[in-house]
Amino acid sequence: EDLAASRAACAEAMHHASLAMSEHKSRLWRRGVVDEAVVGLPCRIAYQMLESSTGVIARKASSGDAALQMIAATVDSAPCLLNTVVAALVDLLHTYDHIAPLVAELCCIVNEQVLATELLREIGRLDTTEGSNDTGGKASGIKNIAPFISELAAVRPRVVLSNISLLLPHLDSEPYIMRSAIVNSIGHILVREDQTLMENNDDNGGRDEENKDERHVVNMAKTRSSLFDILCERTCDITSFTRAAALKVLNDLTEKQSLPLDRIMPVTAIAIDRLQDKAVMVRRYAMQLLTSLLENNPFMGMLNPEPYREKVRELEAYLKCNIPEEILKAKDTALEEAKNDESQGEREIHEIESAALAAAIADAEAKKEEEALSEAESTFLAKVRALKFASQALAFTELFENSNASFQSMLMSSNSSDVTEALRFFVRAKHFGLPCAVTGTKRALALMWSNEANIQEEVLRAFIEVFVAEPGTEGKELLPENQIAQNFLDLVREANVSELASIEEALGRLVKKEIIPPDVFSVLWAIASQAKGELRASAVLVISMAASADPNIVDSAYRLQNLYDAGLGDHIEENHDWKTARSAACALQRVARAKVDPSSAKYIILDLISERLVAIARGDWCDDANVDDTNAWFCAAEQSINAIFTICPSPEKVSMEILLGHQQVIFGCPGESSDTASTLRLARFFFVLGHIALKLLIYTEVLSSSVRRANAAKTIKKQESVSAGATENSESKDVEGDDAIEAELGIAAQAEAETERKVAEISENEIVGRGIISLFTPMLLRVVANENGSYSSPVLMQSATLALCKCMCISKSFCEKHLSLLFSVLSKAPNDDQDLRANIVVALGDLAFRFPNELEPYTPKIYACLRDKSIRVRRHTLMVLTHLILNDMVKVKGQVCEIALCLQDNESTIRDMARLLFHELSKRTNSPIYNLLPDIVSQLSQLDLKQEVFREIMQFLLSFIKKDRQNEMLLEKLVLRFPKCTTINQKADLAYCIAQLKVNEKGIKCLNDNFKLYKDALFDEDVLKNFMSFIAKAKKNATKPETKQTLQELEEKFTECAAAGMENVNASKKAARAKKRAARRVARKKVEWEESDEEENAEASEPEPEEYEEVDEENRPANSQAVKSEKSSTTKRRSGRSRTAALSA
Repeated sequence: EDLAASRAACAEAMHHASLAMSEHKSRLWRRGVVDEAVVGLPCRIAYQMLESSTGVIARKASSGDAALQMIAATVDSAPCLLNTVVAALVDLLHTYDHIAPLVAELCCIVNEQVLATELLREIGRLDTTEGSNDTGGKASGIKNIAPFISELAAVRPRVVLSNISLLLPHLDSEPYIMRSAIVNSIGHILVREDQTLMENNDDNGGRDEENKDERHVVNMAKTRSSLFDILCERTCDITSFTRAAALKVLNDLTEKQSLPLDRIMPVTAIAIDRLQDKAVMVRRYAMQLLTSLLENNPFMGMLNPEPYREKVRELEAYLKCNIPEEILKAKDTALEEAKNDESQGEREIHEIESAALAAAIADAEAKKEEEALSEAESTFLAKVRALKFASQALAFTELFENSNASFQSMLMSSNSSDVTEALRFFVRAKHFGLPCAVTGTKRALALMWSNEANIQEEVLRAFIEVFVAEPGTEGKELLPENQIAQNFLDLVREANVSELASIEEALGRLVKKEIIPPDVFSVLWAIASQAKGELRASAVLVISMAASADPNIVDSAYRLQNLYDAGLGDHIEENHDWKTARSAACALQRVARAKVDPSSAKYIILDLISERLVAIARGDWCDDANVDDTNAWFCAAEQSINAIFTICPSPEKVSMEILLGHQQVIFGCPGESSDTASTLRLARFFFVLGHIALKLLIYTEVLSSSVRRANAAKTIKKQESVSAGATENSESKDVEGDDAIEAELGIAAQAEAETERKVAEISENEIVGRGIISLFTPMLLRVVANENGSYSSPVLMQSATLALCKCMCISKSFCEKHLSLLFSVLSKAPNDDQDLRANIVVALGDLAFRFPNELEPYTPKIYACLRDKSIRVRRHTLMVLTHLILNDMVKVKGQVCEIALCLQDNESTIRDMARLLFHELSKRTNSPIYNLLPDIVSQLSQLDLKQEVFREIMQFLLSFIKKDRQNEMLLEKLVLRFPKCTTINQKADLAYCIAQLKVNEKGIKCLNDNFKLYKDALFDEDVLKNFMSFIAKAKKNATKPETKQTLQELEEKFTECAAAGMENVNASKKAARAKKRAARRVARKKVEWEESDEEENAEASEPEPEEYEEVDEENRPANSQAVKSEKSSTTKRRSGRSRTAALSA
C-alpha cells in the first residue's frame, strides 16, 4: 500500500510538472523553444506506467489515468514531440496487447485530433506481409495493433472516417485480424453517423441552414453507401473470421436501426446466402442477422405474403383504372396499333399496359415535391406509395419463403449451434406469421428425439414460445386456454405420422412438467363433444397424446363416458367418422385393464366401449360400395383391436367374436352359405385376421412376462421368510435353510423354463396352427397366390398379403413354409401397385429380425428391391436393410454394391440414408467399410456405370479409410487387380481409387515393386494423371532423401512408359487401319473377279449366230480358235490365282 501511494504521489507530481511546463514554457525556455529532453521526461515515465496497466486493478495501482494525462499535456504543450510520441505509442501497441483501449482513450483526452490522425497514418504505413506467412495473419504485432482501430472508431468515429483512406488498403492484406478490425470500425462509424444525422434532422430550424448542409448530406450519403458496399463485400472474405465480423456488424446495425431501407433486401439476400457457408460461426451470425431483420423490419407486424399479394393486385387495378389522361391516350393508341398488327400477341399488349402503369407511377413520383396537387393527384400519389410499400414487403417475405430449404437444412445440421439458431429463428418467424415457420416448426419437432439434451430443451422451449406462451415473454406468460387449445388443434390437423409422434412426445413432457393449464383439456373435451369432422378428431387425438403422460386425463368413469359419446357414439356411426374413432381408440390404450366388477361404473362404461370397438373392428358401419370408406376404416380398426387387447379382461374371447362376426357377414350362416363374397368385406376380414393373430402373440408374451414376475416375487418372498425364520445360533438350521433356498431356486428356474417352453409352443403351434385363425389360413393363402388371376382388387391383395406376413411373424414353421410364396408375390406384383411391394419389403424386415436364419437364403432378393422403379419401394428397402445391418441381423457382404449405388440415387432421401448407413458403419471397430471396399470396387467396375458416378461413390467410401495400415493393404489389393481388368476404363478407375488414398513410404514401395502390373496402362491419359497425382501428393509428405529419390525414379518411369505405350498404341492403330484397307482392297478385287467370271459364263452359254455357221470356211479367221483357247486358259489361270489369293488372305 505504501508503494502504491508513493507511486500515485510521484505520478501526480509528474502530472503537475508537465502541466507547469505547458503553461510556463515562455518563462522556462528561451524564445519559446522547448528542450525536448526535459519535456519528454514525463512521457517516458508514463510509457513505463502504461506497460503495467494490464487491467482495471493494475491500471489503478500503476496510475494509468495520470500517465495518460501526462502524455496528453505533453502533446498539447509541445507539438514538436508529436512524432516521438506517435513512434513510442506505435511501439507500445505493437508490443503489448492491453495498450489499444488506453491509446484510444488518450486520443480522446488530447485537445486536437492530430494524435489520432498521425497514429492512423502510421498504421496505414505498416507492412503486413512480413511475419504473416508463418502464422496466418496472427503475428503478435498486427494482433495487438488491429484492436486499436476498432477502439478508436468507437470513441472517435469522425477521425477514423476522415482517415479511412489510409486503412482501406489493408483490406487486401493477408492478416485477417486487420481486415476484421477495419470492418468493425466501419460499423462504429455507420452507427455514430446515423445517430448524428438523426440529431441534425431533429435540430434543423431554418431553410438557410438546411440548404447550407445539403451538399454535406449528399456527400455523407455517398460515403455511407460506399462503406455499406465494403461491408457487403467482406461477407465473402476468404477468411471465415472476417466474414463473421462483417455479418456481426450488419446485425448490430440492424438492431440499432441504422440499416438504410434500400439495404434491407440486399442484406437479407446476403444473410440467406451465408447459410450455406462452411464455417459454423458464419452460419450462426447469418441466422442471427436474419432474426434481427425480422424483428426490426420496416413493414407491419405480420409478414404473411397473401394479404400483401391481395393488396398489390388491388392497388395495381386502381392505378390502371386511374391513369392520367395523357398517358391513357398514349396507351390506347399503342393498344390499337398492336391489335391492328397481327404479329403482335398478348405478351406485347401486356408489356404496353405495364409500361403505361410504370409511366404513370414515375409521373406521380416526379410531382410529389410540388406544393399544389389536386385531390385526384394526391390520392393517386398515395396509392403509388402504398403500392411501393406493399411490393417491397411482398418481396421481403418472398425472400424468406423461397429460402425455406436453407432454414430446414440448418435444423438438420450436425452442429448444435446451427440447430439452436434455426429454432430461435422459426420462433420469431411464427410470431410474424411467415408460412415457412409452420413447416419449419413441424420439422423441428423431430429433434425431440435428438441424443443431445440441450437440443431437446431448445426444441421444447421453442414449442412453448410458439404454441403455449405469449410472444416475446420467453414462456413466462401463457396464452389464454382457448388459444392454446386452438394452436394444438391446428398443429395436429395436417401432421403426418412421424410429426404426430414428435408432437406427442413434446405434449407429454409439457404435461409432466405441468406447464399446460388443466383448463386447456376442459376446452378440448368441450370441442370433442360439440364439434364435427376433423376438428372433433383432432381434439380427441390431442387428449390421447396428453393421456400418454397423464392417464388420469381419460382414466375415470366420467371422462370415459365423454370419450364414449364423443369418439364412439352415434355421430361416428352415422357419419363414418373413422378419424375420430381412431383417436378415441388411441386414448383408450392409455386406460388400465378393467377388472370384472359389475358394480363398478368404470367397468360398466368400459363394457359399453368394448361393444362399440367390436362393432368397429367387424366393420358393421362400413359402406361395401365405397373403397375410400374401407381405406379410412383400416386405421380405426387397427387401433380398436389394440384398445380391445388393452382394456378387455379376456381379449382372446372378444377377438373370436370379431372373427366369427366377419365370417357370418361374408359367408352367411352355416345353413345359408354363399359362393361369392364382397371384395371389400373380404379385405376387411383379412386385415382383422392378421392383426388379431399378431396381437395374440403379443398378448401371450405379456402374460408370460407377468407369470415370470409373479414367480420371481414369490421366490423373493420365500427367501425373505426363510431368512427371517432362521435362528442365529443353529448351524443345522442354517444349512437346512440354505438347502431350502437352493431347492426353491431350482424349482423357480425349472418353472420359468417351463413357462418359456409353453409360450414358444403356443406361438409356434396354437395361434396359426390349431386355433381359429388356422381355419382361415388356407383361404388366405389361396387369395395371396392368386393363381388364376381371379382377385384383381388391389385393396384385397394388399390386405391379404399383409395378413399373411403378420401370420408368418408368429410361427417359424409357417414362415419357412410360405416364404417362397411371399417372394413370388413380390416379384409378380404389378408395376403400378407400389403399396403392395412396399408393404412386403417392410414385412420382410420384421421377418428377418424375428427369423434371421430362415430369411438368409432370400437376402439377394431383398437387395434386388433397391433397383425397383418406385422411389417409395427403394426407400423402404434401404430403410429395412439399414435397420438389419446396423443390428447385425444381415451380413453386409455380397450385395453391398447395391447400397453403394444408392449414394447416387436420384432421390435425395435415399442418398442421405445410404450416407448415414456408411457413416454408422465407419464408427465400428472391426472396419467393415475397409473389408467391403474390394468387393465394391470389383462389382462396380463390372457394371456399365458412368465414370462420374463410379468416382463419386468411391471418393465418398475411400474417405472412411483413415488408418495407415488399411491404406497400405488396400493399395496393394488395388494394384494386384490391374492384370484382371479387361478394359482401359477399369484400369483408369483403379488408378483413381489409388490416387484417393493416403500416401506413406510403404505405399510408395508397393507401387515401385509392382510397377510391371500396371505399366501397360500408363499410355492412357487418365491413368497417367491419377498416378501423377499420387506422386505429387507423396512429394509433399516426403521427408527422407531415399523416398524423394524413389519418387523421382518412379515419376521418370511413368513418363517413359507412357511415351512408349503411346507409340505402341499409335503403331497398333496404324497397323489396324492398314489391315482394314488391305481387306477392303481384296474384297473389292474379289467382287470384280466374280463379276468377270459371271460375264464369261454368260457369254459361253449364249448360242453362236446362224450367219456365222453359214460363212464359207475360207472366210473364217484362221487364228480364231487359237485366240479363243488362249483367252479361256488365261481366264482360268487368273481365276485360280485370285481364289488362291483370297483363300490365303
